[in-house]
Parts: sequence; structure tokens; C-alpha cells
Amino acid sequence: MSNDIAITSQPGATVGTAAAIFSPEGMDRLVRFATLMADSKATVPQHLAGKPADCLAVTMQAAQWGMNPFAVAQKTHVVNGTLGYEAQLVNAVVSSSNLLSTRLNYRWDGDWSRVNGKSDKSPSLTVTVSAVLKGEAEPRELTISMAQAGVRNSPLWEQDPRQQLAYLCVKRWARLHAPDVLLGVYTPDELQETTPRVERDITPAAATAQGMNSLINSKTDQKEQARNEGRGPDEILKSFTDAASNAESVEKLDLIFNGGTWPDSKKRPGAKDALSGKWLEMATDVYNLRRDELNEVPM
Repeated sequence: MSNDIAITSQPGATVGTAAAIFSPEGMDRLVRFATLMADSKATVPQHLAGKPADCLAVTMQAAQWGMNPFAVAQKTHVVNGTLGYEAQLVNAVVSSSNLLSTRLNYRWDGDWSRVNGKSDKSPSLTVTVSAVLKGEAEPRELTISMAQAGVRNSPLWEQDPRQQLAYLCVKRWARLHAPDVLLGVYTPDELQETTPRVERDITPAAATAQGMNSLINSKTDQKEQARNEGRGPDEILKSFTDAASNAESVEKLDLIFNGGTWPDSKKRPGAKDALSGKWLEMATDVYNLRRDELNEVPM
């Protein structure tokens, strides 16, 4: 029984959650494994011990990522009733993703010799994360500074701020350049993709909540005109991702995603009103990740 899960750590052997759910035999194996896992004492954290349903959720997520369920379980915490995943685990998930053709590369700039990781807000202390996606030739980069690091509850911010900022940058890099990586679900044709991805030459995406709303709150004829000029769900998704990353509160994030009445008393739709299908799924994942981050759920 345990071997069925263990083989998911091998390349190409990732178990699809949908396949397991709709296969009586596959789901039965996962349930039996989760029950066994819940009976463990020293090998699972206290918040999972004796809780087969929670263990099943962790097991299914581990299967999607192709990782050992017990190792994944040790990297989880419950904060405000929500199960969160440690930054180290998220970093490992992104680094080992089959969507990447190279390992993640890091570059630190600035004088880190006297940095106070708990309080430093210097914009000159930065880390740049880059990686090449399969089917592409040029690396995609993202740079963030200590000034952009919000919640710093972990003691590691004081002990190793360079590492913590790198973890944060990896999460934001994945949300921006490959939001589906953290979903952990890929089809065989996506994994075997070898043809270069062709990106349209479009105008710069809106990086603020105001810019996001100007896109999704346009008149019907304006939407059609924008679409004809190259604006479509890809641009709206990127605009939402940028706006969500810049949201400073859960309330603002909710307005950007769900829509509602803004501080200027105007009612505007959200990103979920402008997107559908796979774009809405990816936007929802970005929303949930950013909401967890703002709620201080450890990632």
C-alpha cells in the first residue's frame, strides 16, 4: 500500500488527483493509506494525528506533487483553522516542477553583512530568482527587496534573511510566471511540450488594482475592441496576478478578485467576473495563495 504512494517521487509517476477520485480502486487506496497515516504517532505532526480526512487531503496533495506524504505532512501547520505549507516545501515543489527546464537560479545584491531580517526595509537588499520554462530559451526573472517582505513571523528571518527572502521570491515568481506549478496538476502533453511558447505583443499589463478594474469594468464595445487589439484572458490574468501581489490587505484582495463596493463608493466587478475556465482556475489559485500569505499562513 505504501509503495503505491512512494513511487510518485519518481519522475513521470505523479498521481493525478482526478484520476484517483474517479477511480474506485485508486480512491480506496488513498483512503486506506490516509487512515494508516492518521494512526501514526511519531511520523506525523500533532494536528494530523487521528484525523484521516486531513491526512487524505495531505496525501492527495503529495500525490499531485509526486512527493512522500509523510515528508509533506511534516511541513504543514494549521493557522486560524487553515492548513498551510512551509516555504521550504513550496520552494521544493517549484524547484522540482516538470514545467521547468532548468533549476531555479538566485542572485543576491546589496550589503547583507549587517541586515536585521526582522525589521530591515531596505530597497537595496534584493534577490533575483530566474528559471527557464520548457519550450522557452530565455529565463524568466523576478526581483524583490527586503522592502517588499511583509509578514516575518518565522525566526529564520532573523537567522537567515537571505534564505527567507529567496523563498518569498520563489513563491511570487511561480504565481507570476507559472501559476499552475503550485496546482501540481499537469497533462502528459503539457509535460512533453517541446515547441516554443509564442507570446503575443501586447501593451503593458496593469499592475495596480485601479488598472485591473479599468480592464474588467469596460463597456461591452470597449472589451471587444481591446480583445481585437490583443487583450484577452491571458492579459487579464496577468493584471490580476500583479494587482493581487500588490494588495496590502485581505479586504483589498477580496475586492480585486470578487468585486464589490470600493472606498470611492463605486461598485465594480472582480477578476472572477471577467475570467472563466482555466484562467479562472489559475486566478483562484493566485487569490488563495495571496490570501493565505496576508493571513499569515506559513508557506
